[in-house]
Amino acid sequence: MKKFVLLALAVAVLALASPAHAQDAGLRLGMSRDLGYAGFSNDIEGLFSLRAEGPANLQRVEFYIDSTLIGTVTESPFRIQFTTKDHTPGERTMYAIGYTADGQELRSNEITRVFLSPEETRGKVVELVVPILGIVVLLMLLTTVLPALLTRKKPQRGTYGLSGGGVCPNCALPFPLRFFSFSMGARRFDRCPHCGKWVMVRRAKKDELAEAEARWAAQDEPTGAPLRTSREDEQIDSSRYEN
Repeated sequence: MKKFVLLALAVAVLALASPAHAQDAGLRLGMSRDLGYAGFSNDIEGLFSLRAEGPANLQRVEFYIDSTLIGTVTESPFRIQFTTKDHTPGERTMYAIGYTADGQELRSNEITRVFLSPEETRGKVVELVVPILGIVVLLMLLTTVLPALLTRKKPQRGTYGLSGGGVCPNCALPFPLRFFSFSMGARRFDRCPHCGKWVMVRRAKKDELAEAEARWAAQDEPTGAPLRTSREDEQIDSSRYEN
């Protein structure tokens, strides 16, 4: 009875090991994009590569699109390029058949994609880009334009937030950069509270802010002739009656 159990276990192990060995010795097909479009729905257009990997004694690989042989490679790496414009648009199935030195014929897994025409690709790109642009514009409105329209109060001199201060290229006055303003690299798109212009401005250094604050202070100083005192006004009125 014990021998029978051991024999059954050995047969089960061999049965499990055989498919794994056959899978390891099989032919695996992969695809990569070289130049072109690859969408989210298995849509492709442009230049692509098929690559087959198999056992060490693999000697020749034939590559197929549907039932059409597109090329044969006789040395590693077993790789071939194809362009979708050479095929009719629509759903296409790609696979490979390999031949080993000991005469085995191995068939790879299948890859199914939808080949697009250039016109269809342009339409897909527009469908993808327009919503993204809409989201970007909406974020600009929510983070920059709307807060600027709601807060028209001029800032206090020398007061800046976490984002630091910038100097307006239009009026040359400093103002605090909003934390949620639209950023484009080192510059931000923000509204100057002094002149009301929308400007691209970078975060200014301390000496640049100090110089701009000095200009701001100079603009706030009163200009023209000094105001007369009430005593001076009385003297002018009394002089009217003097000969």
